[in-house]
Amino acid sequence: MKYKGTFILLTLLFFSAYKGISQENTIRLEGCISDSAGNNLYLANVIVVNSERGTFSNKNGCFVLIFPRDNAVHTLRISSVGYDTLNYFFTADSDKLALTFLLNESITSINEVFIRDGGITESPTLTRLPLRDIALIPTGGNSIESLLKTMPGVNSHNELSGQYTVRGGSYDENLVYLNGIEMYKPQLIKSGRKEGLSIINPDLTGSIYFSPGGYNATYGDKLSSVLDITYKEPEEIKGSVNLSLLTSSVHFEGKSKNSKISILTGARYMTNRFLLRSLDTRANYNPYFNDIQSLIRIKASQNSSLGLLLTCGTNNYEFTPISQRSSFGTYQEAYQLNVDYNGFENDRYISFNGALIWDWNNDGGLKNKFIVHYYSTRETESFDIRARYSLNLLDKDIGSENIGDSIMNIGIGSWLDHARNLLHAQVYSVGSSSRWSHNNNIINWGLKINHEIVDDNINEWKMIDSAGYSIPYSDLGLQLYSSINAENAISSNRFEIFFSDNYTFNLALTRYIITIGARASYWTLNKELIISPRFSFEAINNNTSVYLSTGIYYQPPFYREMKRSDGSINYDIISQKSMHLVLGSSWYFQIGQTSFRLTTEAYYKNLDKLIPYRFDNVRVIYSAQNSAKGNILGLDARLNGEFVKDAESWLSLSFMKATHDIINDSYGSYPAPGDIRFSADLFFQDYFPSNPAFKAHIKLHYSSGMPIYSPYEESYDNYFRMPSYKRIDLGFTRNLKDLIVKTNPASPLQHLDDIILGIEVFNLLDIKNTISYHWLSTINNLSGEQRQFAVPNYLTGRSLNFKLSIRF
Repeated sequence: MKYKGTFILLTLLFFSAYKGISQENTIRLEGCISDSAGNNLYLANVIVVNSERGTFSNKNGCFVLIFPRDNAVHTLRISSVGYDTLNYFFTADSDKLALTFLLNESITSINEVFIRDGGITESPTLTRLPLRDIALIPTGGNSIESLLKTMPGVNSHNELSGQYTVRGGSYDENLVYLNGIEMYKPQLIKSGRKEGLSIINPDLTGSIYFSPGGYNATYGDKLSSVLDITYKEPEEIKGSVNLSLLTSSVHFEGKSKNSKISILTGARYMTNRFLLRSLDTRANYNPYFNDIQSLIRIKASQNSSLGLLLTCGTNNYEFTPISQRSSFGTYQEAYQLNVDYNGFENDRYISFNGALIWDWNNDGGLKNKFIVHYYSTRETESFDIRARYSLNLLDKDIGSENIGDSIMNIGIGSWLDHARNLLHAQVYSVGSSSRWSHNNNIINWGLKINHEIVDDNINEWKMIDSAGYSIPYSDLGLQLYSSINAENAISSNRFEIFFSDNYTFNLALTRYIITIGARASYWTLNKELIISPRFSFEAINNNTSVYLSTGIYYQPPFYREMKRSDGSINYDIISQKSMHLVLGSSWYFQIGQTSFRLTTEAYYKNLDKLIPYRFDNVRVIYSAQNSAKGNILGLDARLNGEFVKDAESWLSLSFMKATHDIINDSYGSYPAPGDIRFSADLFFQDYFPSNPAFKAHIKLHYSSGMPIYSPYEESYDNYFRMPSYKRIDLGFTRNLKDLIVKTNPASPLQHLDDIILGIEVFNLLDIKNTISYHWLSTINNLSGEQRQFAVPNYLTGRSLNFKLSIRF
């Protein structure tokens, strides 16, 4: 009954696509819209002036209007952001009009123009995200992920991290492509505060497509989602300088006079020490992260080009803890943990990507891409930290003079963490892909070969002492709580091949799109061959589309999934498997002159051959055994539009239930680590009507708690839920260019595009959100208890950020 209302809504939307329209006194007006470069214009506004007839162009730039037949002359008005409005005059005295329209780019000065990338393969679950809003979202880092986390089905309980879960999956189940190249992330990072910069530079980004599941066979093998990023292709000299207390960046783009060579480059620097100062742990934080990226394109001929993509990033995390005071518990049992630290931590993560991309086309609709890619990550972790703690019970009696003070010590002890870890991973890949547009078909095929090398040296141990007793306790002598000492070297090859056919046809008033395809891959390490068939069907009628997408999705293990808790490798591990079923609808509508889009998706995922895992901050701890199965059922909805003219806002809602089940155990199913039952996101923009240059941006997030499992328990049925994650971030921006020009018309700053000053308030209500737990076990204390205590590690408190953005 929980999903009955949505099922009825989807059913009504489906049948509304087939609503009968009388043909006797109507004219069928068909059209397709493109720009001067031949790109199809998606979501162009089409209206018949002085009537209630209107629609939007679909993903192929086409539209259909049914209009009453008469002998009068009518005006068809076509408009799209960044293009001149076109008025076409017609007489509705025939049965059918089939037309093509060309919109010219507007010469009006605007912030940014979005042109649909005709080279991307569409999938009904694939959504283009609003690129221009990334810099406006108040967040700790200007990143693509900050935008992604406001989408339905996407969750993150950590504002310091770019990691995210999608529809109950883990952090490792998300594909990320940059200009057709699969991106990898560091393997050793344990905490979001060490993560630093995302691999994707938003200053260089030209388009963002995202699918939370049910994507087609042109994308690779992961269980949850795909994020497809394409960097800009410069048309003229432009650049930007962005400064803030957290992230600073510069970028430049340009093209030679003969248009043969273009360059796109950007550099970034980030430090989150200002945010870390609001944590419970007093420390000398010195995190600094930087990267530089360049994309150089050379046009070899009219139909071919050569591109070189280079990225180099360094994440450094230096940490000298001093002390910690954390309060937790309930009204009945209130506790306080006091810790004194000695020691130092120094972590360093260096990543490099180098890719050579050759594109060539012919006049017959065939587009080809050949990519040679090299990826390297070198990660080192070094720390020796000793802590002495005291755990106290607090006075909770209202009216007491000592309320909030310690009334009993219930545990004392210490722990010592040591690590000298080094991991070096390399991936060499060669791949080609082709796209052939012929009649009503778009056919894609391709292949890729990967050679992977991983060298890992692990030397890590932890000792825990409770009141003079080491944990685990033994009469025979001192024992370490955990110890990993291993050297692993893996070298293997992967082979992938895919095929996809997208077929479009029209029937009556509806356009249908059917996509079928499959992927196959083989891994030499475990001799596993996997085949992933995928299918989607979409029906588009005027402003409404409904679609069904299904397929099999495998996730071949990478190094982290293979590693056991003792550091050894399971070479017999095989791919995890998921079957996706997605039923969705998309409805474009207008209220007055404002356009809106409502998207809903109901989905089901059947999981098999799962590798059980647990979350610890952003670290995923795997069992390295294919010993579980599961299922996920959920509903996502998103409403977006310009509630305020020229300022897009949106509301996202997600409902989900995700369960895993260890095969042949005694306790049945349990909540998946990513089982977040409900989440809601709101991003809203507004401005003063009398002064549109002054804008306000607010981001609200709520999500229910994730399940947490004790590290002292091997079973997964003993869990509790983390408190819900609640956060409000507020930002204000003011474009100063008009003010400067008005004050001094001769100022050289008039030649700049934008000068934007911003103020951001993070965690406006200063809510203490929990990201993970530090587990303490008392063996012998003053109260005679032997208990486990989960001490919460809190995230950042309220803080301010100032930023300045200059674009030219």
